[in-house]
Amino acid sequence: MDCALLLDVVDAIIMEIDEEYRIKYINSPVKTLTGKPKEKLINKKCFSVLFGFTEPCPNCQIENLKSGKIALNIIHDAITHRGFRKLYSAKFEKISNGSFVEIITDITENKKLVDTMAHQTKELKAKNVMLTLQKKEIEKKQYFIEKVLNSTNEGIMVVNEDFEIVLLNYLTKEIFQVKESDIKDKKCFNIYGFEEQCPDCPYKNRSVAKSSRKVDGKSLSIYFNKFENFMVESIRDVTKEVYLIDEIKNQQKELEEKQRQMALLNTDLLKMNEKLQQAQKIIDDELRQVGEIQASLLPASLPVIDGYEFGSLYIPAEHAGGDYYDCIEMSNGYWGFTVADVSGHGTPAAVIMAITRAIMRSYTYDVINASEAISMVNEILCSNIYTNDFVTMLYVVLNSATGECNFASAGHNPLLLFEKNNMMVKKVTCGGMFLGVFDDVEYESGSFELNDGDIAFMYTDGLVEAMNPEDDLYGYDRLISKLIMFNELSCQEIIDNIMLDVKDFCRGRKFNDDITILVIKKKGA
Repeated sequence: MDCALLLDVVDAIIMEIDEEYRIKYINSPVKTLTGKPKEKLINKKCFSVLFGFTEPCPNCQIENLKSGKIALNIIHDAITHRGFRKLYSAKFEKISNGSFVEIITDITENKKLVDTMAHQTKELKAKNVMLTLQKKEIEKKQYFIEKVLNSTNEGIMVVNEDFEIVLLNYLTKEIFQVKESDIKDKKCFNIYGFEEQCPDCPYKNRSVAKSSRKVDGKSLSIYFNKFENFMVESIRDVTKEVYLIDEIKNQQKELEEKQRQMALLNTDLLKMNEKLQQAQKIIDDELRQVGEIQASLLPASLPVIDGYEFGSLYIPAEHAGGDYYDCIEMSNGYWGFTVADVSGHGTPAAVIMAITRAIMRSYTYDVINASEAISMVNEILCSNIYTNDFVTMLYVVLNSATGECNFASAGHNPLLLFEKNNMMVKKVTCGGMFLGVFDDVEYESGSFELNDGDIAFMYTDGLVEAMNPEDDLYGYDRLISKLIMFNELSCQEIIDNIMLDVKDFCRGRKFNDDITILVIKKKGA
């Protein structure tokens, strides 16, 4: 099995450095930090190409290792090639050829946990046993791989074509509550509780890339990667996430059961015309409650951020609609703003909207890359929506300190960006499929900057597709004209004046679709 290929699939950055700080080996995840392929970094100074220093990092531990001292774990505060701030935990080891190994792990999202456990980590860190010159080269490589895999944040199990367990890292032993002696005579399928080959084994079906299994009350998500004659299984304990999704499913089933019972009741009511009005009142009350519940899921108030103002509008076409907007406060001055539109109307759309909101709030906190956040939401929705419904979404992440925004679109209408300097409105968008349709979708990422007086206008298609009695659409041209005309007003006044123009255009015709608007304006100096 190729050691380099295996190291390329771990999340951590792993590099071998000589005494002059020159990089002798580095794996592929370094591209997320530098934007450069690993081959271009060989023989370059590590402190220069990774962190932009002109001399070794202030807290570098290589000098300690040179003098025979114990290396401590350190924190790198770095800026990626895309301009995002990242925190990395770095671990150092000296290896037998006189070089040094540094393992760099992204701990940005887990900083609170890392801060809490930092002291314990220092106490638990012990001297690694040095490989002796008498050991075979294969033993050195396996020892090195085991040390790396035990530092990862997910379980790793390597098996051969005879289902024999070749390697099991520390976290995997914790998940399955086994010791090294327990697995000596066991096959890989025994670990999962089977007496024979697993039904969804990738050796049986080569197209299997991932699986979900239940072991000792734990829900496990397993990803398979084949290298030569070995299968590498990445194992994650997703018990808490599955519990949350199951709760949402149960609520959805309860609502579906209510709808089924109401359908039966309506059939009986057709035969009992004298009770029709009473039954209709019950149905209206139920839908009104769904609408009230849906309205309660929208932000109770808009953010208060120095230098910015906001405005919003939500008009459902029925008691309950499928539109949705939200304002999500993240750390370090970042905010997430989303506008989404579920296909269809009524209770089913409202339920899918509620699920989408729950996923956004539960899984994308502090994910400041909009395309990554939308990808996570799409994967979870695809596993939990079994209808023909889908969701369009525009998600913008604002750095309130700089006005810089990155965004992603899942088949949604373009964002309208009013630029004060040239009194012009641009349609801003990027590629991406609807949410909840295909689980293997890549979403493009776009960016723009809000300067003084600039306006970001987010909306659903119910606004531009509002029709008058002659079936003419309100359209973009009229909307852009009004946005330029009212740019000096507050966000809420801009929305109010646009809606007055929409109603005047429609001349009494009801809206066929929900209308949602979310406006962000950067105040002038």
